[in-house]
Amino acid sequence: MRHLRYLLAAIAIAVLPLVAPNPYLVTLAQDVAIVAMGAIGLNILLGLSGQLSLGQAGFVGLAAYATGLLATKYQWPLWATLPVSLAVCAVAGGLMGLVALRTRTHYLAMVTLAFGYIFEVVAQRWVTVTGGAMGLLGVPQLNFGSFVNGSQYFFWVLGGALLLVQMLSDYVMDSRIGRGLHAIKESESFAATVGVDAAAWRCLVFVASAVVAGLSGYFFAHQSGYLGSDAFGLERNTALLIAVVIGGLGSAYGPILGALALIGLNQFTAQFYEVSYFIFGAILLLVMTVFPGGIAGLLKTVRDFLFRRASVGTRPQVKPWKETEPQPLAAHGSTEPVLELEDVTKRYAGVVAIDSVSLRVDAGTVHALIGPNGAGKSTLINAITGLGLADSGRIRFCGADISALKPHRRARLGLARTFQNLQLIASLTVAENVMLGLPRRHGPVAGLLRWLASGRDAAEERAEALQLLAAVGIEHLADEMPAGLPYGHRKLCELARALAQKPTLLLLDEPIAGLNEQEAAEVGARILSMKARGMTILLVEHNMGFVMRVSDHVTVIDYGRKIGEGTPEQVQRDPAVIAAYLGDAQ
Repeated sequence: MRHLRYLLAAIAIAVLPLVAPNPYLVTLAQDVAIVAMGAIGLNILLGLSGQLSLGQAGFVGLAAYATGLLATKYQWPLWATLPVSLAVCAVAGGLMGLVALRTRTHYLAMVTLAFGYIFEVVAQRWVTVTGGAMGLLGVPQLNFGSFVNGSQYFFWVLGGALLLVQMLSDYVMDSRIGRGLHAIKESESFAATVGVDAAAWRCLVFVASAVVAGLSGYFFAHQSGYLGSDAFGLERNTALLIAVVIGGLGSAYGPILGALALIGLNQFTAQFYEVSYFIFGAILLLVMTVFPGGIAGLLKTVRDFLFRRASVGTRPQVKPWKETEPQPLAAHGSTEPVLELEDVTKRYAGVVAIDSVSLRVDAGTVHALIGPNGAGKSTLINAITGLGLADSGRIRFCGADISALKPHRRARLGLARTFQNLQLIASLTVAENVMLGLPRRHGPVAGLLRWLASGRDAAEERAEALQLLAAVGIEHLADEMPAGLPYGHRKLCELARALAQKPTLLLLDEPIAGLNEQEAAEVGARILSMKARGMTILLVEHNMGFVMRVSDHVTVIDYGRKIGEGTPEQVQRDPAVIAAYLGDAQ
């Protein structure tokens, strides 16, 4: 289906200039493609990773002036100016990406807006280079000699570039890259626990967005043969943002739909220039309040209404998740402990949350960590997974000291966890949330080539996710959004996602909180099944009956200090534990 879609798009690009009734329509199509290209970059930046940039026009202008100056003043061929202009944008995008690591939300928007404004001012005032208010004249246009109509040839090259950018965007949307960016957008700390390096990806996305915006600027420069600084100001920033929002923020084809709508509205409002901004503002307000998913979201709603009825009540056919299947990375095969803590201490503004806690978790066991509310259990889990680095002490995992490792590095070593407060990505389906935990099969380039060839990797990942969902009994909810599910089903989805990481050590933070007795019994059976298959589990839970049924070893902490340890039977008879937590015997 995907290949057919691209083939039809390529045919449309080839045929449109030949059947257009006049050259003006071809020029409009060129404008749509240029705006769509810039909007795709902004959509990946804002729609996927959640980083708002109001300086995209600056990247468009950088590439436009770079190729324009090289072509006019230094007579470079246009094929040679393209990589240089994109490289300039990549460097600028990398610098802005570094800034993005230190700023968020409206602060980042202000910084990027300042970047765009500074570029516009420099382009206006640096007269000897940019031509100032007079602009840069005589920029060569992209053509193929006298053999092909220049306008047609330009559109073919531009359309081919847009198709290539859209294919790359589709790959990002469909792959683990897109799922990782969704996770970064909603919770960077959670993204780190599934192995996503949030800082690196935030910076890389800025670079990619700048390069795509630069490609838009390259074609803009060689469309009319003239560059003026006023073409890269706030108005273009606003146009790109409007195109993304109207088309559908975060959707695969929202930028193209938004560009079509924007250029169409520009033509319609040309005769009402005095009130055109009011018209655009009203439309933008209407979309954000009534159709927040934009045109793409509206089309999806109509499609679901028309075609989903036939699938209501059906359950996907899923290959059973066999109990005897080996769990990768689960078997430790050593007498050394999987996890060992030595005098781990964590303070918050003078308050000691964890006070010199030491414990040992042996391979293939269920080790419970219990204590009253506020005892420091979740803080200790955070210290183990790296979300809150310990102030002192050592943490060893499979014999290696991981005390200073970042969370995503620990996750890649085989540490997976669930959260006391659910961590599911609301913009991803249940199946996609589980797929988020699956280990990477290939690098980005190999993944792209395999995706273009068959898309088999995505199908295999989904099949594996469905198996895991079937293992916890919610495979029929695979295509639902987490926000619409009961709390218990969301807990089971999070458990399936943690299992997808194929962990050596699974940390469960109150896994049966909010579940009914039947659901809790199913989770308990699943924990014992995972233990039988060689997985090691560190469990935090308040339900003592549940803890005593599934645990091999129990550690008790109170006020951040370890006060008892042993088998469930030993802990139940420990006077210190009884006084602090289990209650006095009557």
